[in-house]
Amino acid sequence: MVKLKILLLLTFLSLILFWPIFLSKVNLNGHLLVSFYAPYGENLPYKNTGWDQLRIYLPFYKVTLDAFRSGSVPFWNPFAFSGHPHMADFQTAVFYPLNILGFFMSQVEFWHLLRITPTILGAFFMYLFLRNLSNNVILGSETTPESAMKKDSGQARMTIKKKSDGKLSMLASIFGAITFGFSPFILTWGEEVVMSPHSVVWLPLILWAIDKFLATDRRQYLALISLGVGASLLGGYMQTTIYLLIFSAAYLIFRIWQIVHLRGAPFDCFDYAQYGFAQGKRAHLGGVIQKLFQAGLGILIGAGIAAVQLLPSAELYFNSGRSTIALSETLFSFLLPIQSIVTFLAPDIFGHPATHNFFRGGAAQYYEGIMFVGVAAVIFATFAVFYTGLHLRGVRTFHLGGDNKLVIFLAIFGMVALSTTLDLPTSKLFLSLPVPFLSTSIANRILFIPAFCIAVLGAIGFDQWLLRRDRKIFKIILAFGLSYLLIAFYLLLVRFFNFPYIEFLKFSPKETAVISLRNLVVPVAVFATTVLMIIASTVGHWLRREIAAVLIMGIAFLHIFYFSQKYFSFSEAKYVFPPTPILDFLKNNQGYSRSWGVGEAALGNNFASQYSLFWPEGYDSLNNRSYGEFTYAMQGNNIEDFYLRSDAGLGAVGDAKFLIENQNRRRLLNMLGIKYVVAKSGDFEVMEANNFKKAFEHKDYGVFENPQVLARIFLASSYEGPPNLADVTNLTTREIDRRRRKLIFQKLLSSDFDFRNSLILEKPSPISPQFGEGEVEVVSYKSQEVIVKTRSLQPKLLFISDNYYLGWKAEVDGEETEILRANYTFRAVPLTRGEHEVRFYYDPDTFKAGLLISLISLGFIGLVIFGRNLKFTI
Repeated sequence: MVKLKILLLLTFLSLILFWPIFLSKVNLNGHLLVSFYAPYGENLPYKNTGWDQLRIYLPFYKVTLDAFRSGSVPFWNPFAFSGHPHMADFQTAVFYPLNILGFFMSQVEFWHLLRITPTILGAFFMYLFLRNLSNNVILGSETTPESAMKKDSGQARMTIKKKSDGKLSMLASIFGAITFGFSPFILTWGEEVVMSPHSVVWLPLILWAIDKFLATDRRQYLALISLGVGASLLGGYMQTTIYLLIFSAAYLIFRIWQIVHLRGAPFDCFDYAQYGFAQGKRAHLGGVIQKLFQAGLGILIGAGIAAVQLLPSAELYFNSGRSTIALSETLFSFLLPIQSIVTFLAPDIFGHPATHNFFRGGAAQYYEGIMFVGVAAVIFATFAVFYTGLHLRGVRTFHLGGDNKLVIFLAIFGMVALSTTLDLPTSKLFLSLPVPFLSTSIANRILFIPAFCIAVLGAIGFDQWLLRRDRKIFKIILAFGLSYLLIAFYLLLVRFFNFPYIEFLKFSPKETAVISLRNLVVPVAVFATTVLMIIASTVGHWLRREIAAVLIMGIAFLHIFYFSQKYFSFSEAKYVFPPTPILDFLKNNQGYSRSWGVGEAALGNNFASQYSLFWPEGYDSLNNRSYGEFTYAMQGNNIEDFYLRSDAGLGAVGDAKFLIENQNRRRLLNMLGIKYVVAKSGDFEVMEANNFKKAFEHKDYGVFENPQVLARIFLASSYEGPPNLADVTNLTTREIDRRRRKLIFQKLLSSDFDFRNSLILEKPSPISPQFGEGEVEVVSYKSQEVIVKTRSLQPKLLFISDNYYLGWKAEVDGEETEILRANYTFRAVPLTRGEHEVRFYYDPDTFKAGLLISLISLGFIGLVIFGRNLKFTI
């Protein structure tokens, strides 16, 4: 019942942060959408936040939910990248458990569920973890609180019994829960990358389950470890999950180490009687190894649960540019300058994106370098590390940081994790390691680990402050107070005496100093009121510590509320991907052809997925490398210069005249089946001069028809192989094929290549096509199934300008037929003369293998929970 009340409290506080949704507002930056992007044409004030929510996550969830509601798995997105393996893209989080609720909610309602649940889950799981920790610190390697109290007076025993039940207090646990669950990392990342917090919030649950399993040996906690790991992996953000797994494994080893090395001490949650070891004796090594094996197996089973996502994602990763292109210099630019540490005291001291004056420096955006956790949390965490201890009369005193190994573990791990995000030689070495995902991702995403460590340390320090009046906390307060004063003093020197500071765009050092001073006011006020509560309850009993504790938590929450409202964007529903006459025309007239926007009329990448429009461009960190190379090289660029890009585009942004008059790009538009091109009124003459015909006009935008467009599905009458190499000396067959493949663009862009009738195949067709008339009828075009009927008097190659990708299969008249890769990245199947029904369908083997592993893993979890005689032994 107590836990339910805590869950309701945390839910209530979470809903307060998102209060505008109860006024029919949507937690999306609709003002940014309709004012910055074409073809909406609004001019509203907007915050510089939430870009990727619009460009990736909401449109991709539209694809996911539409597929689920139609009774299919969202394997493929036909609306982006000329076909994209949607489910395999990790960020789509197709199999995340909460998605089942999407069946019963509108897209906006489900979106709000995704946004709010991380704060609730993160805070509640953190409460469970903290409430399970012991507040009895270690008094020495051979001493327990019980043995110490035998030497002490009865008065001391009464004090301990009265003030502590052996666990971290409820108030301290709530304080730590709010600190982590409502941490700025979770709030800001949730506002920018909706799935990222969902991969993070399972961390305290996993650690709680580890502690409970080691302490009680109950198998349901082992199952909970697996389920937590699986949920994090399915959460949709691999890099944060990798950090979570590293931390969880380190924590498990740390706990096992405690069992082996500490004699008889009830460190934190461990109870030797329940654990099966006699107090005062070392744990039996075989039993400890058994525990380590079982808990490690639980983590591994969690990965097995997520195999249905992991295997297809691994396949896409190795078929994308991420697996082959080094990004060292780019990643180094995202490392944070050392002065970023100051943001632990004041999050906005270097400005804020919402007010368009963020000037910290480096390539990392505001949310990518968020360190702030809370003023009170940092004070109490520092207190825990340096000064906290359980003082018993007649027993030597000590510092918790010197004896409590959990505090040491958290402090060291948190500082090491933090250091990897700073611009240091060690960080660059870390990023240079050839570790998949980590070596191609921004290191700052590990910042949730320091936030978690500070939250736990803060709860421990908060609890010790509640248990006793230790005035040593005033030294911590004095240190932080002096830090605020020194920062303010230096900023005043910049403002009035021209001391050096940061210059940013139109802001001079004096102006940035003023921004910093202004943004220092709220943190200083929070610090001052928090200190006042601590002093009032520590000196002279002016205020009961329990009341002071509640007030401190209230101040901390108000600061987080202020922080969230400054960063969050809410808009009226009419500004969230609204219909427009231009987009309506495309949807009603496009058919199976594709559309495109040029110059100032370029539609944001992936917006087409929200409107179910077939589009040649897309934006995602994992995309089919072949298609990215195709769109790059077909614009006349050297394929050898291709580098990793999150987007595959046709060069839509830029001068329309330059873009349209490029003959290579014009051929690319034709080959991709782009029937309609949207242009701004100032480019109408350019479009008409290049033989585009105006089909529709509304206000400042027009839709132009491309009369030279090639059908997306047609019958080809001949084919060629890739160009031959002049010299193949000392080359392997594989290397020859790889180099010949890159020469395909020489033919595709050649003026004498008849791309309307001929294809370039990378392997010979078993049937020799011939010239002659033929007909194609599209019977059905679905996301992962295309059925066409063909008729011809000669053998042909049926071509479809949808991406070739592992998992696509074809049947001709019900018989399995090999799909040939055509024109570098598309699909073709050979046909004999006559009438045929051809079915393309997406049936990825990696999904089936992953699903089998996931089902076996879930079955194993069921045996763990319900199997009475199941044992794990090694």
